[in-house]
Amino acid sequence: MKNSIEKLFDLTGKVAIVTGGAMGIGKGIAKRLSEAGAKIMIVDIVEQKEAEATMSDIKSNGGEALYIQADLSDIKNLENIITQTVKEFGDLNILVNNAGIFSYCPVTELTEELWDKTINLNLKAVAFLSKLAVKKMIEKKHGGKIINISSIDSIKPTGNLSQYDSSKGGVRMLTKAFAKEVGKYGINVNDIAPGGVNTPGVTKIAGTNLSTEQQQAMKVQMEQFISMLPLQRIGQPEEIGNAALFLASDASNYMTGSTMVVDGGLLIM
Repeated sequence: MKNSIEKLFDLTGKVAIVTGGAMGIGKGIAKRLSEAGAKIMIVDIVEQKEAEATMSDIKSNGGEALYIQADLSDIKNLENIITQTVKEFGDLNILVNNAGIFSYCPVTELTEELWDKTINLNLKAVAFLSKLAVKKMIEKKHGGKIINISSIDSIKPTGNLSQYDSSKGGVRMLTKAFAKEVGKYGINVNDIAPGGVNTPGVTKIAGTNLSTEQQQAMKVQMEQFISMLPLQRIGQPEEIGNAALFLASDASNYMTGSTMVVDGGLLIM
């Protein structure tokens, strides 16, 4: 039984693209998939030197990782990601659409620029990169796994994130729509809805567009939020990586169009 379980979660020989994989949740996912044997193509907008730490972690554990710097919100850049991944690693088995942005903004101050910027990266890029990945997986005739990172906010809005919530709600429906169409090709499409996760970008981004008083109020609100969570803590990127590993592995072969909630119990609050 031990050997069969190990085989079930073994990704040796698989090739995975992880967008937004240089840090935060993406880094947690990239490292976990690599630990299971997958070759990792990290795609992010940051400079390569900022991705080196993640690549170094993966390589120090015997894994393989390469990096493509790309602005995913410009769909002209997407074809090259698929092409380069297949050129370097010879295949594509797993796509993790993790890259995304959020900025707290009261709906009364929402701008068209912020709306478009958020939707273009969080939803449009997911749709069109997934389209290209599906076409390559169909061409290779071996099925595949697409894992989208949605958000608990796509189920339960927390406020001041209307543009983000809308984009992530779209990701959840996009997951179901793609799953319905591509299941016949042996391609599974699921999403993970994280709750609060401790990432480097959360503290920095959370204050965007808010006054000092609003930021302080949100800090107090966050402390109260954590104290109310059944698990009494914020999640770690590696814990989202654990969920991604399950969805990328053969253990989830009869699961598609589903949302895996990893939220410390937020939805039962």
